[in-house]
Amino acid sequence: MKLSSQTKKRLPMQIMIVLGVALLTYHSAADWFATRNHNAELSGYVDAVEQMPKENRDAELALARSYNEKMPQGPLRDPYAYDVNPEQEDAAFTDYTKLLAAAPSGVMGRLSYPSAGINLPIYHGTADSVLSRGVGHLYGSSLPIGGEGTHSVLTSHSGLVNAKLFSELPAKTRVGDIFTVTVLGETSRYQVDQILTVLPDQSDALRIVPGEDYVTLITCTPIGVNSHRLLVRGTRIADLPEQEDQRQEVAGDGVTAGFPWWIVWLVGGVGLSVIVFLPLPRRDRIDEATAPGREQTDDVEALSSEETSELVR
Repeated sequence: MKLSSQTKKRLPMQIMIVLGVALLTYHSAADWFATRNHNAELSGYVDAVEQMPKENRDAELALARSYNEKMPQGPLRDPYAYDVNPEQEDAAFTDYTKLLAAAPSGVMGRLSYPSAGINLPIYHGTADSVLSRGVGHLYGSSLPIGGEGTHSVLTSHSGLVNAKLFSELPAKTRVGDIFTVTVLGETSRYQVDQILTVLPDQSDALRIVPGEDYVTLITCTPIGVNSHRLLVRGTRIADLPEQEDQRQEVAGDGVTAGFPWWIVWLVGGVGLSVIVFLPLPRRDRIDEATAPGREQTDDVEALSSEETSELVR
């Protein structure tokens, strides 16, 4: 089909509008799909845990507690500072990944921080492939099962265009906030008691403190600059009564994907570009068709045609 000259002129502008709308909705669309994927991973993890016999879960937790008891008391490395991932060079890392490995997907637990928009699966290690799809547990810190004399470090990216992850942590975290960590069906509650911004090599705040039960969340800050590290530490508080905890899980304290409003914007933008640039009837044709006397002229022409026919006969 051959395009008219007017259509050819309008086509580049239509393409620009569609591309502009697509760029504006990309972040929302990508985050929507990422949230759906996170929820699917968590759902699969919950199913895997529920199918485990209780004695198997207890045995896994016992191994994790034994691992934590052997943790060193010294400072930890910065999870973002290494050009070469030390996990690949550590033979013990393979044994570590087998702990709390209840699901085939590799999920070891769940981090929920409702006021910061976080409901994410926790994975072993802090490789970039892990941090780009969820929360990484810092190898060398306590496993996130709680207990006195433990300090678990959980980290994720912020500022990614295709997933929110820890992006809202710098702006929305406050002292007194409560977040939870769920591992093998057991939920531990933590209340934020310290928020620090430090340089990458300042890791003293990640040390184990005898008698304390800490979880620290880490992400790079400022977003886009990544010159410092934001440390959000939570201290263990009393667990909810079992029945209340079950009601909370049923109600769902996590983040859902919700309605994909980005589809409305995308379809609306494309539709608007089509409507705005639809070819309109030529004005001279409209004027000619509606001009005064046009109907009379048509009648005269019709009459003349009939008279000519009579003369021919």
